[in-house]
Amino acid sequence: MEDELAIAILDGAWRPQRLLTLRQDWHGLLYHLLRDEGGWVALIQRRGIHASPMPCWHDVALTRTIARSLRPLEMMLADHVIHAGETRFSFRAAGLL
Repeated sequence: MEDELAIAILDGAWRPQRLLTLRQDWHGLLYHLLRDEGGWVALIQRRGIHASPMPCWHDVALTRTIARSLRPLEMMLADHVIHAGETRFSFRAAGLL
């Protein structure tokens, strides 16, 4: 199974309001990010059942790039969570955000 990546738009209490897959066009994705004005987003990454949830260097680089890119939009990255089977890794819980 190939990794799947999505962006969850969160409300002020960090509850998911909308889940946007990164397979859709960037114009539609940007439209929803700006329209919802949530201020917070989370990256949700799903890996195969037997994969490790531990981040690779490119996961860390992606997280940092997205966090920086959100700032001009006055949005912040709440977390990047990697799910693999029944286990998960949270960048925020690991102190990486």
